[in-house]
Amino acid sequence: MDEKSLVHFFTDVPRRGGIYDRKGKELAVDASVSVIGVVPNMVSDKETTIARLSQALGVPDPAVRSKVETTLPSYYFIPVKTLPYGTPVDQVIKFQEMVDLGVVVREQTQRVYPNGAAAAHVLGYMTEVTEEQLKDLAAKGYGPGDKIGAFGLEGEKQDLLAGERGGTLATITPEGSIAKQIAEKPAVPGKDIHLMIDIDLQKVAEAQLGDRVGSVVSIDPRDNTILALASFPRFDPNDFIRGLTSEAYNALVNDPRRAFLNRPLLATYPPGSTFKVITAAAGLERGGFTPGSTFHCSPTWNKLGDAFVKNNWQSVDRGYLTVAEGLMASCDPVFYDIAKQLDETDPNILPDFTKNFGFGAPTGINALDEAPGVAPGPDWKKQNIGEDWFTGDAVNMGIGQGFVLATPLQIANMYSAIAGGGMLRKPLLVKSIATPGGGPAQEFQAELIRGLPISPGTLETIHEGLTLVTHSPGGTSYQVFQGSSVDAAGKSGTAEDLSFGANHVFFVAYANRDAPSIVTLVALETGESGSREAGPIVRKMLETYIAGAPAARAAQ
Repeated sequence: MDEKSLVHFFTDVPRRGGIYDRKGKELAVDASVSVIGVVPNMVSDKETTIARLSQALGVPDPAVRSKVETTLPSYYFIPVKTLPYGTPVDQVIKFQEMVDLGVVVREQTQRVYPNGAAAAHVLGYMTEVTEEQLKDLAAKGYGPGDKIGAFGLEGEKQDLLAGERGGTLATITPEGSIAKQIAEKPAVPGKDIHLMIDIDLQKVAEAQLGDRVGSVVSIDPRDNTILALASFPRFDPNDFIRGLTSEAYNALVNDPRRAFLNRPLLATYPPGSTFKVITAAAGLERGGFTPGSTFHCSPTWNKLGDAFVKNNWQSVDRGYLTVAEGLMASCDPVFYDIAKQLDETDPNILPDFTKNFGFGAPTGINALDEAPGVAPGPDWKKQNIGEDWFTGDAVNMGIGQGFVLATPLQIANMYSAIAGGGMLRKPLLVKSIATPGGGPAQEFQAELIRGLPISPGTLETIHEGLTLVTHSPGGTSYQVFQGSSVDAAGKSGTAEDLSFGANHVFFVAYANRDAPSIVTLVALETGESGSREAGPIVRKMLETYIAGAPAARAAQ
């Protein structure tokens, strides 16, 4: 050290880890993009520059003019627009050839989401570090203006993706050159994350969902891997990199539809008739019923007394139905009877089956936060409501109403267990985490939670009922799947939600029945019929995935 030199720390920011889908397609990466701008003192003909640049960039004339006529020093590079990642070279060259107009192209590394808003709730976004966060992050080399992950995987896996910042401590001369290096700490690159998401199927899910508020969840029941997790409304993570105006940000934050809510994992709803497989299973295992037992599917049901008459969703008498046929017709009285018998035998039977089918606890998906939902029972009601449990509570629960709440992921995961042979597993979202420098990757597999508490015969009856839903003329979704290219089995559901003020509608199905490779659940936050509104979306998802399965396997 000497009297003239200053001690300075140079921060070395490593490459942020990328996020990729199951086929290796880029979902979030650090990439070089072309920034088109002007250097005012290089502009010889202002009006020509403004006109040509406005036309070439598709930017309004006033916006370009404000850049050219800046009050900043005339030798500054003033960015006008960042070209999208992957812009063809010939498109970039045409701007490089405009140098005589004062137009300059600079390459800049930034976080890029090549698929725009697709899978936004899974990926998350990055935002500028706050003063409060800097209290902890300054020691790690972060400063004002730096960006960190703030949502989704970008936020949950921030440390893993960011790596470790390094730097050099050196003395610099008054002229700005390094006089002497004092110490150095190498930067550690961030780790790449590979997901089980199929981005092509994800885009189909989002296109099919359209502008309906809701969710789509697709799982491969063979290994319980997540194929798609769609939520609407959504956002474009690129907007947070480019810089949102306060108006645009406030519009997102204040959207009454809650644009940042990851609905597949965090929204909870009464599951409606999708729950009836649990009631059926409990009845066959513990209620004294057999696959041949029959129940009267009447328009009304009054076995709790004339003061508590309940209506079936259909106003016609369907006669006497077996358990499988009850699922086919989604007949409420069938499941009222079963739930009443279970409660009179032991009020904890149905609540315990509900928990064993995965409700009331997070699924354990290996990456993101999720809501536990509610699996009510006598103890839960006493602790949370302060009241005793009644048979009417069990009867309501038997058709997926009352106090029971589930996330779309919980419902889909339950049906994945049913389609996959009766094993309840944790959904697998993160496939592997790559080690920088080419070392061995950390691989993950879906972990077994438990086997469903049912016999092979009970599972076969449930499969039969779900098959009748789509294949029998008496099934609630027979017309939806007529002429389909896939052999599907599934269940519709419509749930009344008094607190929400609207009905939620669901449809869940798996295909092909002989060897299921995909389960898809669609949950629409408002609607009238799960079969008519959610069913066609599920059909499209199943057909698209199975039709493309050979190509997908070849790509992997």
